[in-house]
Amino acid sequence: MSRDPQNSFAIVTPTYLPDLERCELLVESLDRTSPDVHHYLIVDRRDYAAFKHLSGPRRRIIESEALLGRWIWRMPGRKGYWLSLKAPPVRGWIIQQILKIASIEAVPEETLVFCDSDTAFFRHFGYQDLLVDGKVGLLDVGMPGRPEWTATARRLFGLNENQGIGSQNHVGNMICWNRDIVRAMQQRIEAHTGISWKVAIARTLQFSEYMLYGIFVKEVLGYSAVNHAPSSVPLVKASWGMDLRSESALAAFFSDFDPSTVAVMIHSKDGVDPALYRKHLERYWTLARD
Repeated sequence: MSRDPQNSFAIVTPTYLPDLERCELLVESLDRTSPDVHHYLIVDRRDYAAFKHLSGPRRRIIESEALLGRWIWRMPGRKGYWLSLKAPPVRGWIIQQILKIASIEAVPEETLVFCDSDTAFFRHFGYQDLLVDGKVGLLDVGMPGRPEWTATARRLFGLNENQGIGSQNHVGNMICWNRDIVRAMQQRIEAHTGISWKVAIARTLQFSEYMLYGIFVKEVLGYSAVNHAPSSVPLVKASWGMDLRSESALAAFFSDFDPSTVAVMIHSKDGVDPALYRKHLERYWTLARD
């Protein structure tokens, strides 16, 4: 896939074998609503064969190992830990966050839009949907966050760890990053810690990639210096705190959307079979086609 001109964007989805069915639905939803959007799936080498059928002219599968490098390797089995001589055993959750930050090595588009594999689009989605006052929106809402995530991010940048603890939240279900800002963020971490940014993050126990990026944009660079604007636009309707295991609950969930919402996120741990809500997506796909 060739790089688009300025203002290009792509969807980036780290995923793994247990989420294959949901990822297939995400892929289908993008193909139906926004077939011109580039999409990158990041999977472990051992899962590559299972996802290979999803590749295409605008969809590429990237192996995790290619982004991580040779300093770390996966522990045998599916316990979700990676081993390295440079860090204690690293949980798969931290590895997934490292992979997002490393994805700029393989994704050439200017704006990276991260969506997990339990996301599905029901409306057309384009670059204009990302914009707030002419800039790419970055989730920035005043709500309680995890103070340890904020402290870790500030420590990696050399900022006062106790300032702004838990006051702002940048964690959501569709988050936009700029590849040049990610590069600058990597360099800032290395300049402050004196080690590779990947190793520095691997040595953390409590960490959020989205808090890291949000704090870097807001406190290190400043919104006025970058192509980001603070955003609370609900691009995704999420299932957090909802019980959608009944047909009536699913129908109610899909009956009401904010005009700016283009996708849903029904968490893989909610116990809802994707086949049950696919028919609701199909209704919107039909409306969009007509």
